[in-house]
Amino acid sequence: MSFLKAQWTQLREFCAGDYRGELRRGAAAFAVLVVIGFVVCLLFPQLLEQLTQWILALFDRLNVLDDSGRISVAAVLGNNLRACALCILYGLIPFVYLSALTLGLNALLLGVLAAYYLHSGQSLLLYAVSLLPHGIFELPALVLSFSLGLYLCGQVTRRCRGGEDAPSVRLALTGALRVFCMLIVPLLAAASVVEARITPAILSLFS
Repeated sequence: MSFLKAQWTQLREFCAGDYRGELRRGAAAFAVLVVIGFVVCLLFPQLLEQLTQWILALFDRLNVLDDSGRISVAAVLGNNLRACALCILYGLIPFVYLSALTLGLNALLLGVLAAYYLHSGQSLLLYAVSLLPHGIFELPALVLSFSLGLYLCGQVTRRCRGGEDAPSVRLALTGALRVFCMLIVPLLAAASVVEARITPAILSLFS
């Protein structure tokens, strides 16, 4: 019990430090890019069609269905954990900020799908129903991961430039690992169960 208490205390301290600013910027950038993707695709229907085909092909490659044709909890969780872990690890590459690219792609994807629903004559309420049940868990996990990647890249870059006030890479990575294990993994676990079992049941009410 004392170990867990100490871990939560260190987690709160980490989130209250430099990472808090990166988290706020990451969340704001994600929201803005979703809106940009939505508006641009409504203004340019041909671009919407091309991006929609790309997204459908991407979903097909994810292969999240089990032998019975149902969404697999394990497959969804595995895909999301891998994506979030890679996004964080990209931050160990200095100067490049690769996590910003993954943040932008995922945000634009949500905006494109919203535009697709509206352009095809479907209600945005249906889009919200298909996204929000698991999205209330998955989207915060994604934003946490993007922000961790950006935070790590910033700290590693500062160390490479000789910044004496930057935390050590080990310390920054330890904080990131604590956020991943204690926040991101539980959020993604909940999201995978909801996406595989609850979201399809809710959508069936609208069919």
